[in-house]
Amino acid sequence: MDFLKKFTIIDKVFLFYTIFCIIWIIFGHKYIDGYVLLLFIYMLVFSFILLLAFLFHYTKSPVIEFIREWYSIILIGLLYPATTKLDKVLFHEYLDPIFQYYDHLIFGYQPAIIWGTYYNTFLIQEFFHLSYSLFYLILFGIPIYIYLNKEKSEFIRTIYNIVFVFIGCYFVYIFFPVIGGRAIPEAELLTQTYRHGLFTHIMAFFYNNTTHWGGAFPSSHVAVSFAISLLSFRYFKKFALLLLINSMCMALSTVFCHYHYFVDILAGYVYGFIMFGISEFIYAVSYNK
Repeated sequence: MDFLKKFTIIDKVFLFYTIFCIIWIIFGHKYIDGYVLLLFIYMLVFSFILLLAFLFHYTKSPVIEFIREWYSIILIGLLYPATTKLDKVLFHEYLDPIFQYYDHLIFGYQPAIIWGTYYNTFLIQEFFHLSYSLFYLILFGIPIYIYLNKEKSEFIRTIYNIVFVFIGCYFVYIFFPVIGGRAIPEAELLTQTYRHGLFTHIMAFFYNNTTHWGGAFPSSHVAVSFAISLLSFRYFKKFALLLLINSMCMALSTVFCHYHYFVDILAGYVYGFIMFGISEFIYAVSYNK
């Protein structure tokens, strides 16, 4: 137990996740392309977290402490492409036809292609691509604000909440391979086409320069942005409603911009709420014994 005291609650989340992924790769390697490299990546991440914990424990270096406080928010983004390569072990084919079926059952058409092509004007396209892009600003901006204006314990709790919801989504990605709207060829082409203004161009650049497939159900953008909205009611209530509205616009943008199915949004809100609640419960148990 003394050994575990060297690790923060965020360290423990990542250590648990990396151990799971290492075991998953070992037992499911024949279904994982490039499994040797992926195994090396997860072992490297595991070693990095161990090293940070021990360096800080024995040196109390402010530089190591700063890295330790912020590494998780960077690492969560770096691990996303690797996570999407682990999703063919349980199901060997993508499950998109199932999700397309339920979207069609709800609407009578595929919103992941129809919404963005029917409302294809400069202002509407830029608004929704901006809404989608704001996720990354909020993802870093909220923790930075809390880091600069609140107690360190509140910052750690915020980062932990965000990481916990993300990792919760990553576990589902591993078990359920879903590409999202880009599984529809016409939608994939639109996500890579440079058109309209700045924000549409930014997202087209992003999808022209990334190769990951999968990781669509539930939408981590929706789940995490909703969790951040819930956090805002604790730390800055004046902006809570604004962040909640932004979360709703961002959720619609995931379908409008052809990245997700509508059912991904619904699952994102439900899953985000559940995972945030679980993260709060674990935090309370861990720090209020």
